[in-house]
Amino acid sequence: MRFFGVPPDAVGKGLESVVTGALAGGAPEPSWIAVDDGSDGWVAAATGCSAAERADGVVAASSDAALITAHRLGIGGAMWLPPSTTGAQEAFASADVPAVPAEGHEATLVGLLDHDEGVVIVTISDRLFWRAQLGEMRLVALLAELATILGAPSAILPWPALVVKGAGSGTIVERLQAVVLDAERVLPDFTVTALETATPGSSAVDAVYRELLEGHPAGAVVGQGARSRPVHELPHGRRVGWWRRNPDVELPEGGWCASPVEVSRPRCSWRLDGEIGSRTVEEVLTGDDIDRAGACEALRFPGWASRDIRSGSPAGLLVTRLAEVAARHGLPLWIPNLDGDALRLALTLPGVLWVDGPAVPR
Repeated sequence: MRFFGVPPDAVGKGLESVVTGALAGGAPEPSWIAVDDGSDGWVAAATGCSAAERADGVVAASSDAALITAHRLGIGGAMWLPPSTTGAQEAFASADVPAVPAEGHEATLVGLLDHDEGVVIVTISDRLFWRAQLGEMRLVALLAELATILGAPSAILPWPALVVKGAGSGTIVERLQAVVLDAERVLPDFTVTALETATPGSSAVDAVYRELLEGHPAGAVVGQGARSRPVHELPHGRRVGWWRRNPDVELPEGGWCASPVEVSRPRCSWRLDGEIGSRTVEEVLTGDDIDRAGACEALRFPGWASRDIRSGSPAGLLVTRLAEVAARHGLPLWIPNLDGDALRLALTLPGVLWVDGPAVPR
């Protein structure tokens, strides 16, 4: 097993002992451990790994900033310094969870497609919001899932955009409609656009990016529109409100309704409307963000950061610390996009939590 970075003298021997004990106790061995040593050396080493190798690694972190970096890099496990055996075991187990692959749809394949006819571009409508709400990796995974369903030659470009050859716009729209009927998931709206005949001498990549950058995709839009999604409160589980992309004049029955008023990354601002008027919800990533949030009704973990929340993951450690700080401030913490692993972790956290996602009842 490789180590990236040099542990501080105060924790070096302790880290070695904890790792040895965790492995002796049956924890799976990660490919590597990156030590947050106060330099960027471990970050440079981790970025030199493939996505699969990063998912199989662990960061030993001494700061929230290191956890945020690890999460953005897709590192599978995380533990705090100074280390503990339990923390190491959870981190090693988290790094052992298989990552969702998107192989077979590499962007370089776009150049192999004959783009004189029959090329269709599938993009995310309202891309800025959905990158903040679901994150780039989830959006890529959604497009990869669609590509697999279509079974046609395809590739995913950084944007993200799915480029498909040999499946007409009508077929893609029908398949998309079947996918978005899955009511257990939050899905964005998709735009399906047939690529115009390419300029002589230009590549398929050139043609697709020209369409994207010039804002041309104006084909059929398939999605769930202004659908409201329920938000429940833990630990009792009752529904307390809803969220939707755009506010409507008429609120859903029962509780408040939240919608974003400022979309940005890493944090958005939300407005919460209900019977007692409008209030604000601020997104936070660290305890320092909570101190800077000011007066608000609740705090929200950013949607893009909610990927891979589980015990021993970078996101899991971040959300655990935030729940502790939010509880001390007497504020609910809203954690979006919960899957089964995230819900299991959330049920162990202190304070009042608002949750939504596929693991939350409708």
